[in-house]
Amino acid sequence: MRRGLRLTLITAGALALVALLALGLSAVLDRPAKVVTISTAVPGPKQEVWEALTDFRSYDDWNPVITEADGEAREGTELDLDVALPGHDPESLDAEVVIARPERKVRWQDRLLVPGLRDWEYEFVLEPLGDGRVLVVQQLRIEGLLAPFADKDAAQEALVLTAQALEQRLEESAVG
Repeated sequence: MRRGLRLTLITAGALALVALLALGLSAVLDRPAKVVTISTAVPGPKQEVWEALTDFRSYDDWNPVITEADGEAREGTELDLDVALPGHDPESLDAEVVIARPERKVRWQDRLLVPGLRDWEYEFVLEPLGDGRVLVVQQLRIEGLLAPFADKDAAQEALVLTAQALEQRLEESAVG
């Protein structure tokens, strides 16, 4: 009996070590990963588009995916987000702004428990088109050991819904 218990403990320890090693490698290598990117031309000057995207407190007025948000688009700050991907239960995230370039780009990331388990990076980049419109490029990157289980279709739909809602918001502000 003692030998069986010892073998069980050794096996459990070895499995735990392999899991920790896999978690560490996943965090270091950013693999596995799923990436969803969409680009949308929206009306308005770059400054107005930037203001709409970085006025996090107003997200609940227009964004069907990020239904509540609080924080600032400044590197190193925290964002409190409530995210509802289509077909999924809402989830609260405590994201960190890792890049903030005014009127150009914002990227934030959220990690589930520890790096390499499930990391989300969301980024939007603004590129002026010169005809009173701005190209908004959104990218969601899901990394870590749980990435293969991420719903890429729901992520794609979420970015499309956000783009459509942003466009509608900017059109309404131009009219009003």
